[in-house]
Amino acid sequence: MRRLNVAALVGFSIVGVASVGCGGGAEVEDGAPVVEMSAPTVQLRPLLDQVGEDSRLVAVLRGPGQIGYLPPRSTRQSGTIVTTFRIQNVSTAPLAGFKVNEFWYDDNGDTLTGGTFRMKRPLLKNEIIEVTLNVPRNARATRSNYEFSHQGGVIEATEFEEMDEATAIVKDGVLIEVEAESEAQ
Repeated sequence: MRRLNVAALVGFSIVGVASVGCGGGAEVEDGAPVVEMSAPTVQLRPLLDQVGEDSRLVAVLRGPGQIGYLPPRSTRQSGTIVTTFRIQNVSTAPLAGFKVNEFWYDDNGDTLTGGTFRMKRPLLKNEIIEVTLNVPRNARATRSNYEFSHQGGVIEATEFEEMDEATAIVKDGVLIEVEAESEAQ
């Protein structure tokens, strides 16, 4: 019985495919409207006109990136731990979606709290930013750890002994201040 059901199903499938394949096109009557189909076109110029004059498109790094950073400075202020440090992109291209995760641990190595910073614009090549992280204060917090990443992969971080002043100051992922570029005379 099962073989008969399978044979009937295969037979109907073959007949159905053959009838569709050999059907031929419908004949067009004289005077009938003919509709031409075309792929939709996207106008790029109106989209680019909406972008601000100070905006620019940049090709970002895919794969592992490299940054340098100064040792972080943590201070306790009222109910939070405020950590600030400078970071410089030493990769060959800008880093999109640059992210810093901070984790605080107790003496036993248990995670207590943490904070995250994510840059909303690409971190340009050789750009130096000053990052401020605010984490809820916990009396048992004794040490911290930092994890750096970006949209295209992981980041190899190197601790620097010294670094130039920040070219951009970022707080909570928002650009606060940018160093003025000197004009070439």
